Amino acid sequence: MNKIFRKQNLLYIFLLVTVAIFTQCGGSVDSQLEKLAKESNERGPRMLDQWTRLDRCEAVKGKSIRYYHTVSGIEVTDTTLFKTNLKPQIVRTTKTSPDSRFFRDNEVSMQYIYNDSNGKYLFSVLVAPEDYKN
Repeated sequence: MNKIFRKQNLLYIFLLVTVAIFTQCGGSVDSQLEKLAKESNERGPRMLDQWTRLDRCEAVKGKSIRYYHTVSGIEVTDTTLFKTNLKPQIVRTTKTSPDSRFFRDNEVSMQYIYNDSNGKYLFSVLVAPEDYKN
């Protein structure tokens, strides 16, 4: 399971680098998030690691973004444990990565939604500004 969490860190670093590219563009936070989601979606679904596929992104009004994932190749039987281990890693990456500065400076909320390979909802992780500002 630790291997999975290390691979997840690569996902979030990749996404944060993508955000850094878009922060060079002007406009409101919501419009920049829309550009980020559009660019990510144009690249289509893509494997982030051997278990996780990023299916799509969605900008949500009010400085928020959603990432939709599919988990395959592993059976997630304890979603509470999985979520409990994953959220601190996402928060830590958001707090410490220079590429996540856009999120921190603009108090962006991020929601990560996970489904299994059959499309069944597994769990979601919400990272709000109060999570990474402390």
